[in-house]
Amino acid sequence: MQPDNFQPLPWSIKYIAGILVGVELLIQASEFGLFGGDSLRGGAMIYGALWPGIIKDGWIPLYPGQGGTMLLTHAFLHGSLIHMAMNTVIILGIGKRLGGVLSEIQLLLVFGMSAVAGGIVYLLFSTGDIPVIGASGAAFGFFGVWKYFEFIARKRMGLSLGPVWQFIGAMVLLNVALWYLAGGMLAWQAHLGGFAAGWALGIIFTRRGGQTRKGPRR
Repeated sequence: MQPDNFQPLPWSIKYIAGILVGVELLIQASEFGLFGGDSLRGGAMIYGALWPGIIKDGWIPLYPGQGGTMLLTHAFLHGSLIHMAMNTVIILGIGKRLGGVLSEIQLLLVFGMSAVAGGIVYLLFSTGDIPVIGASGAAFGFFGVWKYFEFIARKRMGLSLGPVWQFIGAMVLLNVALWYLAGGMLAWQAHLGGFAAGWALGIIFTRRGGQTRKGPRR
């Protein structure tokens, strides 16, 4: 097997990262007055963010199907360049590793289904009408797949599962700390939903032989 440093980046991950970066740079350009009279961020939020009020409070959607599409579109919007960069780096890093064992379509499914699952869990457990944006649910979905593959590999080889549980515990503590530091403005529900979806997809891919498409990384 090729070392990770020489493993080509899957085109699906390139496209995902390209869209995330492109959308934020376009919004940034509008904020710097490079085109148009107003920032695009407000309009993008109105039409693309995940608005709980549409589902919970009967708000009238701005366009047909917004209550469904926002479960995915919110993942392509971010609050800042740093917010976008953090999520994109995670998706690039883990997506490259998973590219050795998953197909391009499977990688796209991880992004899309984890984003949607994160949005659904947010709607289920959030209070109030604060909108959500960001690909963090999808990023945690990549974490979920990666850690399930590590879990099953260690189990098959008779190795300790401690590192996997330690990672999950560390993620829980990190989310608690960030939620506190952000004054409760962290969508931990989306992270939870994304990770759970990724773990579930890892189970499905393994049962269907997806993890053995190229063989495990060494």
